[in-house]
Amino acid sequence: MRKSEIPNNIIETKLLDTMTDLIRVVDKDNRVVYYNHAMEKVLEKNERDGKHDDDRMTARALGSGENIQRETYIGETYYSVKTNPIRSEAGDIIGAIEVFRDKSVEKRLQVELIEKNRALIEEQMSAASIQRALLPQRGYDRFFYTDYFYRPAEILSGDFFDIIEIDEDHTAIYMADAVGHGFASSMATLFISQTMRNMDPEILVDPTVAMMGLVHRFRELNPPDTMYFTMFLGVYSKKNRKFTYANAGHDCPPLLKRNGHVRLLMNAGFPVTQLVEATFYECRSAYLQKGDELLFYTDGITECRSRGRKQYGVDALRDLFSRIGDDPLAEIQQTLDDFIYEDIVDDMTCLYVKMI
Repeated sequence: MRKSEIPNNIIETKLLDTMTDLIRVVDKDNRVVYYNHAMEKVLEKNERDGKHDDDRMTARALGSGENIQRETYIGETYYSVKTNPIRSEAGDIIGAIEVFRDKSVEKRLQVELIEKNRALIEEQMSAASIQRALLPQRGYDRFFYTDYFYRPAEILSGDFFDIIEIDEDHTAIYMADAVGHGFASSMATLFISQTMRNMDPEILVDPTVAMMGLVHRFRELNPPDTMYFTMFLGVYSKKNRKFTYANAGHDCPPLLKRNGHVRLLMNAGFPVTQLVEATFYECRSAYLQKGDELLFYTDGITECRSRGRKQYGVDALRDLFSRIGDDPLAEIQQTLDDFIYEDIVDDMTCLYVKMI
């Protein structure tokens, strides 16, 4: 080690030799004048010649007088390095002291966290693909023309809907909204989908009985109190042109449009939750004609906000639905895109059904 031109009263080498951090001192010409014992051992172990890993950063500190922090490797060990200029009593820069702190464990944990996060995102993407695969097909069937848009706030959605052919006369339509929009809510939507799809037709044909059956099966899972969902369930009879429906706390009443006039299919009932067990769901009915249009949606539509933090609201959606023409979902999406100021914070789902 070359002789230091830095006064001993400025650098207490005996004290530095007791420290576990690696410490080195350079003079004003960026030449090493001191290593503490810890750094000497590391350099000896790694057969280093003592040359600084990045002289440019040290030279920058010597030239500008600023404190600089960077990261580097010595051998396989990752270090965070702080470079601080040393000044004389007159204020002139006469060297710099650098402290190398071992950050290998933190770096390893950071890399592991990144890898786990990547794996989690891949799992969510796979789960999201399954969610979308379970949605009904767009287009014409025996009774309806259907279309929808489905926009999760994150990768997975807590919204779900389906159209289930019960028998030759009856078809069930539902819109559900599970709390949240992560793995837990997506598992709730999977439960809803599989339970409804596997329900006995004699039960599913009656919205009250079907809803009670869904409630009982959900409670049998003994879910946490924080997990719950709302749901609007309707059953359409082609023979009677009758749409019978029940509502489990879904505060987004579907819109029924006929000849430009729109009304809400209002009903009430408890959400499906472990906290409160509903004992009955009231059924109401509406008679549908050829050309009637239905719009089912979740609160991500009505609760989205503008720049002024104003919610879009049911009234605005109702007014828009009454005015739009042959491609209602495209116009609804464009209107919402123009209205929303920031990224959406809740899942946005809209199902359009037209009687044929």
